[in-house]
Amino acid sequence: MSDTVSALLTRTQRARIQSDFEDVEPAKRRRDQKKIRSRVAAGVADFELLATYPDRQYELAFDEQSNEALTADLADAYLTIERIRILNDIDRDDVITTAREHRRSAVDDGPDSLDDVRLRTRAERRRRIETELEAEYRPSRWKRLSDTLLKVGLALVAFVSVLAVVAPDFTNGFGSLPGIVGAGILFGGLAIVGVRAVKYDVLPAFRRILSDPVETLRTVWNQL
Repeated sequence: MSDTVSALLTRTQRARIQSDFEDVEPAKRRRDQKKIRSRVAAGVADFELLATYPDRQYELAFDEQSNEALTADLADAYLTIERIRILNDIDRDDVITTAREHRRSAVDDGPDSLDDVRLRTRAERRRRIETELEAEYRPSRWKRLSDTLLKVGLALVAFVSVLAVVAPDFTNGFGSLPGIVGAGILFGGLAIVGVRAVKYDVLPAFRRILSDPVETLRTVWNQL
């Protein structure tokens, strides 16, 4: 930030913090640190007004600043706010809950961007992650069908195999029918598994090889 613009810290205070108050007398250092504490506390209190400051004013305020620079500044601001919260033993969920209350109180005349701010407690984030994982790893209809066919087919084949040992004469006739049916069901389950493997494993790997063969081979080599 330019030294000619009013900021949370004065130009002198900024320089002394950067130099860790080098060559500053102890009494002067204590006075400066007290002033900085007061300015920081007052600056944080100003967020009560800035939380509902018009969107357009924020757009204009950072219009000439690059996304990279703004990202770095916001990262430092986030670290600072989090440190203040931690050092004062304030639970993050309490901050989220209070922020929701403030947003609800400003819903009628507040800026539109307030609705886009995500305010989730720790428990809500955990539930969201669990829901996403369940949805991602929930077996599809074809996966459930193939599993069922494989289990039924294996059970029938195993039954006929045991029956062939116990009553070999019986399995030479109609007794072999369950085995034939089981083999057919087992083949159907394996066919579904094969098609899914081609769709979800073989074809994506083939596309990766075509798009970037060198990087794909390097990734495979590193995983060996």
